Amino acid sequence: MPWSQSQRAGLTSFRSRPPWLVVVLSRWPAPGRCKRRLARSIHPVAAATIQSRLLVHVLSLTQPLVREGLAHRRLAVTGAGLKAWRRWLAPLGYSTRGTSLGRQGGGNLGCRMARQVRWGLARHYRGVVLLGSDCLGLETGDLRQALHLLSVGEKPLVLGPARDGGYWLMGQRCFDAGLFSDVPWGGPAVGSLTRKRAGASGFQVHTLCSRADVDRLEDLQPWLAVLNRNGITSELPAAIDLNSTYAVGRCTSAVDPGW
Repeated sequence: MPWSQSQRAGLTSFRSRPPWLVVVLSRWPAPGRCKRRLARSIHPVAAATIQSRLLVHVLSLTQPLVREGLAHRRLAVTGAGLKAWRRWLAPLGYSTRGTSLGRQGGGNLGCRMARQVRWGLARHYRGVVLLGSDCLGLETGDLRQALHLLSVGEKPLVLGPARDGGYWLMGQRCFDAGLFSDVPWGGPAVGSLTRKRAGASGFQVHTLCSRADVDRLEDLQPWLAVLNRNGITSELPAAIDLNSTYAVGRCTSAVDPGW
């Protein structure tokens, strides 16, 4: 999406202010610990491989914002200890300046998300963007647009709606517990309920384009069709290919944390 002159000026104007915080939430990419719905359709090792590559994809998209000084990045993790995560990240170059690593903590998804927002705002980041690690169609431009919208108005809330009724991104400058409590996480009403509560609490709600999360086999089909039709091997994260992941599933019983 082309950027207008005012949008570019807005980005430039807040570069000198305290940076934004982009929090990527992820599970440990090992069989049985992630992508369980997808694993029922393919193979637990194949699903874990896809989770691993999706996480690398999302981290790579946030890298320009870190490099340009627009945001700090925090990887909020679960499923393994921080030492294991640091070993996994080290070969990828994401344990460098501008990136922090922390636990998601206990509780349901709402509790874990709320904890990250409070963590960021308590450290005086201008705003916090929560980002999942299972959206294949995500682009860096989506994140830039989210930061621009967060800089507008007194109480903005930015949502990236997912096609299953949830959302793949949430950005805010102030915390409201009502956005995270008593929400039917994983259901089709999450997004609409969040927008309704946000409006009632005085948020100015901005919506990004709709994206599909990769939770089921059919979520992968559009991307696999592109690969097969055009012979593309580099424009999608690590050339996700079910044939190769099936082969991995037949040959090994665990995902190498260095993938």
